[in-house]
This record gives sequence, structure tokens and C-alpha cells, in this order.
Amino acid sequence: MPIIDSKTNRIIRDYSVEELAEKAKEMRAYNMVSLCASGSGHTGGTLSIMDITAVLYLKVIRHDPSIPKWDDRDRVFWSVGHKAPALYVALGMAGYYPVEDTVKLRKLWSGFEGHPNQFKLPGLELSSGSLGQGLGVAVGSALRANLDKKNYRVFCIMGDGEQQEGSIWEAVMSAGHYKLDNLVGIIDLNGLQIDGKTEAVMNVQPLEDKYRAFGWEVIHADGHDIEKLIEVFALAEKVKEKPVLILAQTVKGKGVSFAENVAGYHGIVPKDGRCGKESLEQAVFDIYNGSKSIFTPEKLDSLLKISTDYQEEVDQKLREIMPVYPQNYWWNENEVMKVTMEPTRFGFGKVLEKIGEDESIVAFGADITTSIKMDDFYRDHPERKSRFFSMGIAEQNMTVVAAGMAKEGKKAFIGSYGVFISGRNWDQIRTTCCYNNFNVKIAGAHGGISVGADGATHQALEEIPLMYTCQI
Repeated sequence: MPIIDSKTNRIIRDYSVEELAEKAKEMRAYNMVSLCASGSGHTGGTLSIMDITAVLYLKVIRHDPSIPKWDDRDRVFWSVGHKAPALYVALGMAGYYPVEDTVKLRKLWSGFEGHPNQFKLPGLELSSGSLGQGLGVAVGSALRANLDKKNYRVFCIMGDGEQQEGSIWEAVMSAGHYKLDNLVGIIDLNGLQIDGKTEAVMNVQPLEDKYRAFGWEVIHADGHDIEKLIEVFALAEKVKEKPVLILAQTVKGKGVSFAENVAGYHGIVPKDGRCGKESLEQAVFDIYNGSKSIFTPEKLDSLLKISTDYQEEVDQKLREIMPVYPQNYWWNENEVMKVTMEPTRFGFGKVLEKIGEDESIVAFGADITTSIKMDDFYRDHPERKSRFFSMGIAEQNMTVVAAGMAKEGKKAFIGSYGVFISGRNWDQIRTTCCYNNFNVKIAGAHGGISVGADGATHQALEEIPLMYTCQI
């Protein structure tokens, strides 16, 4: 069912396969403009998921952009919150707001936060960004539909690396147990995550066998074949007495030559900015395969101007509310106050590199190894690689495994972003590490609100009190 008027059940717009293919290109282009304008964000995953996103929001789900909270709408939960730019473009294309507004990505007060905030934009079902939680919410939503005899359907978009989170499998088990045939899980199977190939970081296969063992129907799909995707979603709706998983084979960075299958483009934007070999203009050229598109240089200029004009408005508002003093006391700007500063994670890496010669030291990574500089431990010391353990996206398991090492006399180091390393595994830290007095060293990067535009899910105002209360 395409986009409808919920009051009359009249179809507002139904797209053909050819039109959807063109819309997917347009969505990719808007996505790249928004990423380039923001100067930060996730290129690879937003491009790999885009064809699926176009089919879902413009062809498959029942929704009415004029009444975002219509109770009988289908729900789509984005467990992969870092792919929010693709979601924003889809909602714009569907009519929830002007799609041009998406170029305000990651700008203060715009609503287009680095990870979705359901209170800021219409059409968002879930504030997300901490991986592994969306499927459980989708299970709850599907259970409610059955309880209240509602006929809406529930979809949950996940990543393949995300399958490393243990919470995913608790949700998988509960969905199978309750035979939720109104629930469809979608895995963006692009084979890459931050630290490299998923099979090398922490292998999640065989996913089909695992989901089937929990009572799910599993359907394979080419995540870039519009016509086949429409068929697969129609097939999923016919399955009864069990939830459905769509394993969508995709290419990370799909459609942009310099980003395709490049793990490094997981969380960065075009390196060359507007022009160059790895730039916005090259991305648009690739997306349209060199043929004529609506994204002319003039259109790109006008879209980027929306972004810069908006930022100027934000800056002006900030200037108006900032207190004024006789001289500039802003941190590190006055010449007599200058100090050399480095992010905390740089120091963490340097220390690990320095003390790593101690063979009792072991280190554990949670798929952000290079981001928090843990790779300094072994990068120039290959003999240490055997003492580094990649645990994938699984903070809770990483913590208790490190505790097991510490119990046996090793000095274990774990690290992640501050909000995740203190919050997701607080009980494991409190009960297993602290109560047992195991020697586990914990490093939290991107503390406080230092991640800024990434949004609230990645900011941590509670990490210090959480760690303080772990003391027993």
C-alpha cells in the first residue's frame, strides 16, 4: 500500500518501479548533499540502505504524512540510528516536510540530528543510536497491535554488525516465541563495520540458520533491486504464525565510486568536499552514472546555501545569548591562556602503546578501535596483536570477558565511547568487575557533550556518577 489519505483511504501517490529507481537516485543525491553540508556523518550505510528505504516509504508501508501519528499507520523502527540521513531524506520525499530541509543535517535546532530524535521531526518512530535496541521496541509495538486488534505492520531496520549485540537475540527469541507475523526485520547485509569486514571483526553468520532456529521465516533479497524488493515485501506479508527476516544483500557506499566497499567511509563524508576525486560533485556524477540529473552545479549551490544561511542564523542567535565581557575569556583563545590540547582518546592510545610491552596486558575493542586509538597498542608492534581481542559491537560481553581475563591475572583494558562504556554495561561493571575487585581498566572517549552534532544518544552527562556509584 502506497502513501494514503488516512481519512478517505484514497491513494495519494503510487510509484512505478521505474519511478522508484529514479527516486532512490534522487534520495542518494540529497543524502550526499546533506552529509557534505554538515561536514560529518555516515556515508557508507546511508547509501547501502537507500533502495530499501525508497521502497518502504514510497511503496510498501501504509502512512499518511499529513497525520504522522495516525494510529493505524505501519511503523518503521530504525535500530541503526547512525543511518538517520537516509531516513530524513525518505520522510522528506514522502511529504512530511520539504526534502530540501535535510541539508540542515547536524545543525543546532534543525531537528535533523546526527541520530534520530523522535520529538524533533514528524514521521520518526524512535530516538535511536545505541545499537541493538530497536528490534525489542518493534517486538513491543507488534505485540500491542495484536493485543488491541490493530492491523498495522511493524518493520525494523538493522545492520549486520549490529547482530553482535546480545540484546538483538533476546528480541529475536521473544518475537519467535510470540509468533509475531506482523513483524518484519530487515538486515542491511553490507559486510562492513567500522573496524573492517564483519566476518573478521566478529562473525555473525550463519544468520539464516540462527533466525530460523528462533522460529523466524527468512527471505533473501538483493537490496538494490527495486522490483525484487517490492516482491519480497509482498511475500513477507503472506507469512503467517511467525516473524519474517529479510536478509538484504547490499553494497556499502552503493552508487558512489570512492565509497563503495570502503570500510573507512562508514563514518566520514566526501574527503574533498564540493569538488575533486572524492567529492560531492563526483558522488552525484556516479549516482546518475554520468547522465543528466536535476543536481546541476546551480542546484547544488542553492542547496548548500540553505545550509550555510541556516547556520548563520544559528550563529547569530548564539551571539545574542552569549554573555559579553571586556575581554575574551573563551577557553584557549587568549594568547596568555594558550595550552596544547589533545582529545582524551589520543592519550589513551599513547599510554597503551607505552605500557603494552608488559605481557600481562590485554586489550579489548568494541568496533571503534581506531576511533578511540586503541590500535596504538599493536599498530607498530605486531607481536602484541595476539593480546588484542575484537569483541564487535558487544559492550556487555566485552566487559565480562575482560573480567575473566583479569581473574586469571591479566591486566585488561576495555574502551568505547563514554556513554556506551559506562551505560550499556553498567550492571556488568558493578557486579562482575567491581564486586569481584577484578583489575579491568575502562576508558571512555567522547565524554560529556563533546560529540555535539551526533545527538543525545551519543552524549554522556551521566558517565561520571555511573562509574562513581559502581564503587562498593
